[in-house]
Amino acid sequence: MIKKIKNLDFCYKDFIPALSGLIGKIALVSSFALVWAQELLITNPNFVLENVRIEVLIGSIVTLIAAMLYPNAAPAGTLAPLVVLIPVMSAFGVHPLILGIAVGIIGLLVVRLGIFKHLVDLAGFTCKTSITLTFGVSGVWLSASKLYSFFSKEKQIFWILMIVLMLIYIVLLYYKKSWLVIPVASLVTFVIPKLFGEGYVMIPESMKLNLNPFYWWNDMWGIGFGFNVVTILKTIPFAFFVILLWTIDTVSIQTIREASYEKEEEKVHMDIEQSFMIVSIRNIIGAFFGGAQTGSLWRSFLIPLYMVKRPMRICAVLLGIVGIIASLTVVPIQIMSYTPLVWSVLLFGIFMPFTVISLTNVINEKKIRTKIFILFFSILGIGINPIITWIASVIYEKLDRRRN
Repeated sequence: MIKKIKNLDFCYKDFIPALSGLIGKIALVSSFALVWAQELLITNPNFVLENVRIEVLIGSIVTLIAAMLYPNAAPAGTLAPLVVLIPVMSAFGVHPLILGIAVGIIGLLVVRLGIFKHLVDLAGFTCKTSITLTFGVSGVWLSASKLYSFFSKEKQIFWILMIVLMLIYIVLLYYKKSWLVIPVASLVTFVIPKLFGEGYVMIPESMKLNLNPFYWWNDMWGIGFGFNVVTILKTIPFAFFVILLWTIDTVSIQTIREASYEKEEEKVHMDIEQSFMIVSIRNIIGAFFGGAQTGSLWRSFLIPLYMVKRPMRICAVLLGIVGIIASLTVVPIQIMSYTPLVWSVLLFGIFMPFTVISLTNVINEKKIRTKIFILFFSILGIGINPIITWIASVIYEKLDRRRN
């Protein structure tokens, strides 16, 4: 493996998706761990940090191995849209371990049987744009509200931070350097609160990392392994729901990919089936060792990857290496778990690109009827559920094709 890595043709641009992916990963896993901890009343102060460490370590090792074996497979990341449903799942009695295992097993089956690829291929322009806009606007609202809540006692910090980050985003977008937004947003989010005396305070932590499943599910989570019929039956429907969210997540990322390249440019190829085989296996491994996240494609890696237009394998190898280093040395994860950084990265590094690209598609669309339906389907998804957007837009496209 070391010889293969040495033979890769690395470039300075490869560090952009690698570092952006790492920052985004830490932000997303932190948000999953934070919400699960709140819902299950977990009071251990080290729960979030330690959970992020094991998830980043496992994800990085899987990414490194997969990049060597499958050069066109996208790294397994985190299913960002699911975080808003954690309170619902917790109230219903869903167990995170059972969810991870069930998602992995069902995922392997639907991929191997070709069902997943068929579901992805159903999406046309209207569906892709509607879904991307739904995710973008929902994510922008969630992230902004979390930042506002964090700075509730110092609201001027929130407004200054938002204005500065928005101006930076517009400038980077204008000069076609938006792939720099995650590292730049991270830096700004540290500096501005610090100027007002509200910055991050480093607390020394042990470098020891516990990977014992019994320790995690009995002591840290405090809910046991959940292997009983009632819990499994309550969890299975949400596992199927995650598979549908995978479809929607893939469609939204494909929209970003298509918008990042000119028609004549050769696009970075992503093997969907290989990617989700890896995602399925990674879900099972992460859940077994106590991880809080539910996996999907590594979107905070893929978005800047498509913008810098570098090979998937090379950037994924770097992503795996920096992730392992960050997990074992603790400090990078401590810093990147800073709450304002988590939500700033999600807001400007993930959800704003989704919103901008989908709105650009709507503006450029020539048919008024298509524009209206895209906005209507998006409103349904934002107000009710993204699954409704996907189903409604797929049906609309089928009917429209028959009509024409």
